[in-house]
Amino acid sequence: MTYRLDFSLTQLLYFVTIAETRNISEAAARLHASQSAVSSAIQRLERQLGSKLLSRQHAKGVTLTPSGQLLLDDARKVLFQARTLKDHSSRLQGATAGHIDVGCCCTITPFLIPETLAGLAKSHPGLKVNLHDTRKPTELLRNGSCDLVVTYSFTPTEGREFIELAIPPLYCLIPQEHPLARAGQASLREIGDLPLLMLNLSSDNAYKSYMESIFAVGGIPMPEVIWATGTEVMRSLVSIGAGFMLTHHRPLSLDTSDDRKNALVVITDDRPPLSIGVQIPKTQVSSQKTRHVIHALRKAASEIYAPAPRALRRPPVDVRG
Repeated sequence: MTYRLDFSLTQLLYFVTIAETRNISEAAARLHASQSAVSSAIQRLERQLGSKLLSRQHAKGVTLTPSGQLLLDDARKVLFQARTLKDHSSRLQGATAGHIDVGCCCTITPFLIPETLAGLAKSHPGLKVNLHDTRKPTELLRNGSCDLVVTYSFTPTEGREFIELAIPPLYCLIPQEHPLARAGQASLREIGDLPLLMLNLSSDNAYKSYMESIFAVGGIPMPEVIWATGTEVMRSLVSIGAGFMLTHHRPLSLDTSDDRKNALVVITDDRPPLSIGVQIPKTQVSSQKTRHVIHALRKAASEIYAPAPRALRRPPVDVRG
C-alpha cells in the first residue's frame, strides 16, 4: 500500500510563519518568498486538508481559525522532526559538507560572523552557511528556519539550550571632547547626566529590561532614552553631545560619516551577567555541522571578546606650531 502526502513541508513552514507573524506580507519577507507564492501555498494547503486555516482581515492581517489552531502545534512538530531526520542523515553519512542555516542577532553579526565564516571556509570548505541576520533570532529557531541562532543570554530560553561563547566587556561611546575621553574608562554615574542612546530592536522588552538592570545594579537612575534606528545615527548623536551609547562590542568605526570624532571608554561598574552564545532546541540531535559551526563561533569569540584594554582612545594629534 502506497501512502502519499498531498501537502509539503514548505507549505507547513509557510503556515507556521504566517501564524507567528499574523501577517502574510511579513511572513513572505521572512521566508524570502513572494507574497503571492505564500498565499497560493496556503490556499492549496487549505484545499488539501479540506479546512479553512486562516481568517483574512485586510486591515489587521490574519488570525487562525479553530482548525488552524489545532494544526499549528502538529505542524511545528512535523517541521522539527523533519529537521531532526536531516541531522540523523548527516550523522549517518559522517557529513561535514552541505548547508546549515544560522540565525544571528543583528547587533552581533558584524562583529562575530565574518571571522567565524572565514574560519569555517578554511577548516570545512564544503560547509556552506546560510546566514539569517535578524532582530528576532529566537523566532527563526522556533519556526524551524534555522538550526541554531547566535544571541544574548537575556533572550527567552524556554525549550532551548544556551551554549555560552563569550562574556563581553561593556563599553561606552562618548564625544572626543568629553572630559573622560582621555581616561579610557568611566563609571556610569560619571556619564549618567547625558541621555542614553538605544537601538530600537524589536517589540519585545528584553533588551530594554537588561539596560535598565545595568543602572539598577549600580543604584543609578535610568537616564532619558533616545531611540535610534541604526549605529550610524547613534555615532552622529554622540559626536554632538546629544547622548552616550553603551555597547558590548568595540565599534568597527568610532567616527561619523562626516568625520566627527568620538571616543570609546570601558565601563568599570559591576553589572548583571550577560553572555553571547548559541541557542539550539533542547531536543535537537547535535549534528557534525552544528558542532563545527559552534566550534568556529567559540574560536572567533575568544579573540574578538578578549578583555578590554584600559586605554582605547587614540592619542590626539598636536596641531600647535
